[in-house]
This record gives sequence, C-alpha cells and structure tokens, in this order.
Amino acid sequence: MFACVDDDLLANVPKISRQELAEACEDFSNIIGSTHDTVVYKGTMKDGSEIAVVSLSASVHYWTSYVELYFQKEVVEMARLSHENVAKMVGYSKESDPFSRMLVFQYPPNGTLYEHLHDGEGYQLSWPRRMKIALSIARALRYLHTEMQPPFAVAALTSSSVYLTEDFSPKVRLICLCLVTWQ
Repeated sequence: MFACVDDDLLANVPKISRQELAEACEDFSNIIGSTHDTVVYKGTMKDGSEIAVVSLSASVHYWTSYVELYFQKEVVEMARLSHENVAKMVGYSKESDPFSRMLVFQYPPNGTLYEHLHDGEGYQLSWPRRMKIALSIARALRYLHTEMQPPFAVAALTSSSVYLTEDFSPKVRLICLCLVTWQ
C-alpha cells in the first residue's frame, strides 16, 4: 500500500489481527479513554490476559509512506523498552481494510491512575502511595529520557496513561503522539 516501507522492521514484534482485537474489546465498545488522535479500549484476549488497545485516529488519506515508516519505527522502539515502570507493548495491528493502526499493551489489574484519583467510589490513594507512584513515574521518565539510546521522548503524560499493577506500581503507557492525523 505504501512505497518505501520496510515490513521487515516489524518482524520481531507480534502482529495481532484487527478481528482478534475486536473480539477482545467487545467489538471496540469498551472505551476506557480517548484523546483528539487516539481511542483506548480495554479487552481480554482468549488466553485471559487483559490488554489496552490504543487505536490511532488515522485516515488513509492523510497517512503517507513517511508516516507509515515512522509508525513502524515507533512500534519497534516501543517493543524494545524494558523498565519496571513502563507498560509493556505486546503487539500491534496494521490493517488496510478498514484502514487502522493500533498498539497493544498489557493492562494491569488496577486500572489507570486517573480512575483512582477521580473515581467517586472510594478508590482514593493514600499520600504515601501517591508519593511512591510519583517517584516511580519519575524513574520511568529518567529511563526514557536519559538511559535509552537514542532518548525516547514522551510527548504527553497524563494520569490516564499511567496504569497501576496489583500492588499499585505505575506503568507508563506510551503512544505515538507524533502521528497526529492532521484531519
């Protein structure tokens, strides 16, 4: 579909079909977040693992060969990230009909930091736990900005993009925010 794109770049990153993700995310009805250029769905794979699927709001009309190559390189870079406080990317989806680009991450069991900070059902975090979360997020950013070669820039960090594990350790989820769809 796109000239000058190297599909071999993605050879070591698991590709997941859009259909498999649709089944996992209840036909993409389980929305847990969104921005102007992404929609995030929660799903459960057939093996029982919970996932977060970040769907880029992409239009084939604005998706150039350069953007496709950039997407592929970002997927490869995200797949190689390895830090206790960075969400693990488990795969990606790339389909032509219908056109879609998605990133798939592990979804830890305690949801997002946003849910715990703003949910009115009593899931408030203690101040010591909040400090531990903030310090762990800072460690993740230090890893991404200074320990990765080349450095991995985080374009936007919100409480919705921080997942919490069973012991409330944060996992920062990264997305290709540079791939704005220019619609």
